[in-house]
Amino acid sequence: MIRFSGNRVTPLSAWRILTTFILAVVTSSVSNAQLVPEIGYVLPAGARAGTTVDVVIGGYDWTPDMQLFVHDPRINLEIVGKPSDVLITEPPYWFGYKARGYAWPLPREFAAKLTIPADVAPGLIRWQVANANGASPVGHLHIGSMSEVAEVPQSKTLQELPALPITVSGQIRRIEEIDRYRFSVPTAGPVTIEILARRIGSPLHAMLKVKDPSGRAVLDVADTEGRDFTVTMHADEGVPYELSLHDLDFGGDRSYVYRLMLTAAPHATAAYPAAGQRGQAKVIEFVGIGLATGGHQLESVTRQVAFPADPETTFIDYPIQTPWGATKPVKLLVSDVTEDVELAAGEVTFNVPVAVTGAIETRFGSDQYSVTMIKGQPYLIAAAARAIGSPLDLDLTVFGPDGKQVATNDDAAGSVDPELAMTFAADGTYKIVVTDRSGKVVGRAANYRLSVAIPKEDVELTLPPQLNVVLGSQAKLNVKATRKGGFKGPIPITIKGLPPGITLPDNLVIAEDKAELAIDLNCPADAAVSAALCSVSTTLQIGERTVTRVATPMVVAITMKPRFKLTPEGLDDVRKVHRGSTYLFPMLIERLEGYAGPINLEMTAKQQRHRQGLASDEFIIPADAKRVEYPIFVPEWMETTKTSRMILNGSVQIADPKGTTRTLLQRQELRFGILPEGALMKLTHGAGEMKASPGSELSVPLSLSIAPELRDPIQISVVSSKGLFSAESVALALGQKQATITVRVAELPDAAGEQELVLRATALRDGRWPVVSETTVLVTIQAKQ
Repeated sequence: MIRFSGNRVTPLSAWRILTTFILAVVTSSVSNAQLVPEIGYVLPAGARAGTTVDVVIGGYDWTPDMQLFVHDPRINLEIVGKPSDVLITEPPYWFGYKARGYAWPLPREFAAKLTIPADVAPGLIRWQVANANGASPVGHLHIGSMSEVAEVPQSKTLQELPALPITVSGQIRRIEEIDRYRFSVPTAGPVTIEILARRIGSPLHAMLKVKDPSGRAVLDVADTEGRDFTVTMHADEGVPYELSLHDLDFGGDRSYVYRLMLTAAPHATAAYPAAGQRGQAKVIEFVGIGLATGGHQLESVTRQVAFPADPETTFIDYPIQTPWGATKPVKLLVSDVTEDVELAAGEVTFNVPVAVTGAIETRFGSDQYSVTMIKGQPYLIAAAARAIGSPLDLDLTVFGPDGKQVATNDDAAGSVDPELAMTFAADGTYKIVVTDRSGKVVGRAANYRLSVAIPKEDVELTLPPQLNVVLGSQAKLNVKATRKGGFKGPIPITIKGLPPGITLPDNLVIAEDKAELAIDLNCPADAAVSAALCSVSTTLQIGERTVTRVATPMVVAITMKPRFKLTPEGLDDVRKVHRGSTYLFPMLIERLEGYAGPINLEMTAKQQRHRQGLASDEFIIPADAKRVEYPIFVPEWMETTKTSRMILNGSVQIADPKGTTRTLLQRQELRFGILPEGALMKLTHGAGEMKASPGSELSVPLSLSIAPELRDPIQISVVSSKGLFSAESVALALGQKQATITVRVAELPDAAGEQELVLRATALRDGRWPVVSETTVLVTIQAKQ
């Protein structure tokens, strides 16, 4: 039976959805038929170190037999409940031009527990999942360091926040939703607000506004780049400030989760220099709002910072202690070269190796440096901005002694900061130009670090984040090595943690002067279908140094071959369907690998043109069946000017070679096309706006418009209203178009005010397939005396 939401649905006019979901397609070396799971969201999207919290995980195309892998082995994330049904995006919906946007993904939700030991440092942690269909791309959890509070969902009033510092975990669950909070501080001073959304995989482009009691905007910030943001304001003692948060385009969905962090302290936006030499102490000038006086202006303070001598340490986190509290730790790089600060305007001359921290003083401006280079000597020239938390978007260009351009770079591989590895053809003085393309921040509020060094010999290993190996077959794992500083020697490879049963050749080595090794992973036909978090490393002798380099871990999953193929009859035809009715779409089933059992049909997570609450329920294809008719319900509010699409998954339960039941998921070929047309019936009321008191009854006059072809019995009932309204169903005689329903108003606390009474008319065609129409009565509930 098709199930219906009891929520009221109101068509809304809105702007076009800007957020685009990118479908990650992961294939094995044998077949691309398996539908790999994807991480949707976690709510809350993290927790404070030293705590255990209940969370809800939204998974796209997940099955009941998921395995979870947190890359930090100290952290435990465990599913503790059964999966929900596939969840349809909740109303309201976009109508008009914005309805042409991409469909929101449809998750299943899982109850889970997240346990974070106290010794885990704040920051982002990688995690992945896997099942018998493959391993997912990487998701991120946030580890916090301050007290936490959850957003009160769908609250009609401002949510009062506890004393700062505080982290709020929230969710913009519906389009046009605005979350509102109130906070104050006991002492006047700076308040820093950080939003975390895009970095944890949320589609939310946050728009944040803070107002004082007079309604004056103290802050008004929009994340137009999709990078999240940190801002600082000045708060007066005891003044209640109102903070509002919504999506830039007023989008909303279960996946729009966020972490909102408020601290009664200033925030450093730049450091000069942005690094210190290994084993030495350095005076660092920190720049930010309110750092020196607590006022709302850009200012600076200096601190003596000791940098560790450990050769493997690449950065330190340094919190600045101020009279208004400690700032969020500033990331300072640890280097092996002299660290300077750009002091003079115009072209500056340096000797190699060197690093200089500078600022761009004009929009789209540039800085120039002269450096003497030696013929045949390898150099690494890098300009860091985003890597040190700066918003600048840099270009790097090198000009020769004759003034001609020698090389240029915008973004290095895997980065948005530029980098050039060069060997020069002649001795001479070369000019290096650092240019900002963002044009957003000028002056010392944003910094960059230019480094020119003779690179040391070293190696960096990289892997794909996941690899799927089909049971009884082979897959290739490509290990890539980035050779640095001219290192040319062989690179021995060690792999640990593969799923039981998978084997690989002995003596794995990336050959001398080569950059890649394709490793054959062999999976026997009798292996258990499982996944594991694997590590790949190398230990090298480079000169007098013995170094070990470990790649970022990856998940390797053993998968099973699909057991069927689903195709719409008529291929990609579009069918006209009455609004508010159920249509039976014919589907063909091709059975594979000798499978003849039942197949469960459900909506796939990533739809195409799936609009305005188009819905279907799970459906069982009987054993041996090769053709079925699948019911899809088309809501009565759907626009008749736009086609919609629906794509299904089929799932089956199969025992792996060790007897463990696994769920295989296969996405339908092509899609069902739907063009809504006029409804078969329409329910309206003649009550206007009504008034009632708790415990009273309402008589609501109703009218039905009925198409001649609808000749099935019709019943009118109250849609679920959390117990506020109830009524006996009213059955209409054949041809009856007028009726009155008596509705009882319950005595519930907090029911006073305007409430919506939703009434529904339902007919079952062929005694099974719903035809539905709803009408909404606005009822003002008077406060109980």
